[in-house]
Amino acid sequence: MKARTAAFPWQNGRPPHLPCGPGDIAPVVLLPGDPARVSLAAALYGGGRDFGQRREFRVATVETPSGPVTICSSGIGGPSTEIALVELANLGARAVIRIGGMGAIAPGLKLGSLLAVDAAIGGTGAGGLYRSGPAVATPAVVAALEAAARDLKLDCRRGTVATTDSYYRGQGRPIAQDGPVVADPIPAFVAAGALGCDMETETLFTVGPALGLQVGAVLAVHGDRVTDTWLEDYEPAQTSVVRVGVAAAALLEPFLR
Repeated sequence: MKARTAAFPWQNGRPPHLPCGPGDIAPVVLLPGDPARVSLAAALYGGGRDFGQRREFRVATVETPSGPVTICSSGIGGPSTEIALVELANLGARAVIRIGGMGAIAPGLKLGSLLAVDAAIGGTGAGGLYRSGPAVATPAVVAALEAAARDLKLDCRRGTVATTDSYYRGQGRPIAQDGPVVADPIPAFVAAGALGCDMETETLFTVGPALGLQVGAVLAVHGDRVTDTWLEDYEPAQTSVVRVGVAAAALLEPFLR
């Protein structure tokens, strides 16, 4: 058995963070933030295998009507997302689609509606280490997500998100109830064309291409910062993003041969 190294601490083809190994990962991976959403996604499809959870990373590969798809949680933010992407790419992933939530910052996005993300702004730390140009989705993935949402008759727009390293101050929230907002960044995000805020997409769109991955994201509106309203029951919306991701994976299969 080859000893681990501190620089690349894999052993027998198994990564130090994801609870899986060689042959466990399908070509298309859906990447929610919350580990609980892996169970939600797996429950929609029969068969497959749940590899368990290590820290924030839960992994399962399910059998869909069009073939296997892996679901891997990333945790919150860029650093854990980078870990997931590097290890998924080394385990054979070819395309990664983030499926998650966002806060709408522009008018006209209803709670529970979807956004097929074509670009991300924000200048996050982990993303900045890999950025070689604009943080954009793979066009074929965006097209597949839009087509999948259309086929499923789901309310889905296309647009840009602003990704932040901070949920509270970085997205213009007070750090105490009824407290002041310090240096609200949202007007600048809106002026730059962003329709929503999240904490992972820019990292996916910069790290993924550096690893040779095709990338995309479909996000459900969990909160509306324009109307200051919150989606209390977001399981239906998360079910929708899973269904869109799986349908998009089927459409992408010819591009991954």
